[in-house]
Amino acid sequence: MRDDDALLDREAIHSLLDELALEMEGQGLRAELFLVGGAAMALAYDERRATRDLDAVFVPKAAVYAAARRVAERRGLDPDWLNDGVKGFLLGEDVARRTVFERPGCVVMVASPQYLLAMKVFAARVDRDAADILFLARECGLTTGDAVLDMAESYFAGRPVPPKVHLMVEELFNPAD
Repeated sequence: MRDDDALLDREAIHSLLDELALEMEGQGLRAELFLVGGAAMALAYDERRATRDLDAVFVPKAAVYAAARRVAERRGLDPDWLNDGVKGFLLGEDVARRTVFERPGCVVMVASPQYLLAMKVFAARVDRDAADILFLARECGLTTGDAVLDMAESYFAGRPVPPKVHLMVEELFNPAD
């Protein structure tokens, strides 16, 4: 029985990563993952956070995908519980990333709160990102919409912030009375 809508909390993510690490180690390989999104937040910043999948970039790609599929089959999870669909939205290297999981078969780094905040700001999905933007802004010590936009723009050097993003961030930090 597959549970494609199961939410993965910090404990479940750790368990899946342990299993992935064992799969990789059994092949004499070591996976390197860089997590972003909800999984990164759950592992490093917000223990109450849960997510449906793990958005990451990883190597060795084919071996990690094969190992993740085997884990999914055993656990009854969606085969894409670990995926690299986010690769086109990354901002380049995150020099402040943190290692949050390390086993012989796998090392997992998560994006810094600044990097995650910049990604959330530029995605600007009102129904999905507003709470995360507020949470990550607090995590980064930012208290104004202008500070959030300035920080996000620093990650997207040369890319203008769309007007809808300005409006959303300003509304989050300066709600109408």
